[in-house]
Amino acid sequence: MTRPGPTQVERFAAAAFYAPIGLGAQLVGDLPVTVGKAKQQIALARFIGKMAVDQGAKQLRERLSPAAVPPVLSPEPRKIVEVVPAANAVPAEPASVGVEALALPDYDQLPAAHIVGKLQGLTQAERDFIELYETAGRHRRTVLGKLDQLRKA
Repeated sequence: MTRPGPTQVERFAAAAFYAPIGLGAQLVGDLPVTVGKAKQQIALARFIGKMAVDQGAKQLRERLSPAAVPPVLSPEPRKIVEVVPAANAVPAEPASVGVEALALPDYDQLPAAHIVGKLQGLTQAERDFIELYETAGRHRRTVLGKLDQLRKA
């Protein structure tokens, strides 16, 4: 008499024994491809990160460089006016003062309390530029009051 075939228990035991072996063989075969893809992704992430850091460092150097203040467009069309605060220079009109000419970077994003705290360390010419810019713009009483107080001191 011949045996009819494996029973349900025998099939389960075979699957429990051979399935992990087959899975392991599959992983060993796919491992080099997976490692290669991971290395490519890491190299790409490093490259993008290095580019971002280099760009940020370049922008920081440009902002902190002691070079002349960037040019500001004047109200007259197609004319560029170089605004360089000097010890006794006061701009003639508020329209000629741009945020780029101010001694405090990111002036428009700073709250009045931060600006007031930094005014003491500026020259009178730099304070005059800030006063003209503030008068032409937001008219913050705390900033203008501190500027007036420093002028009288």
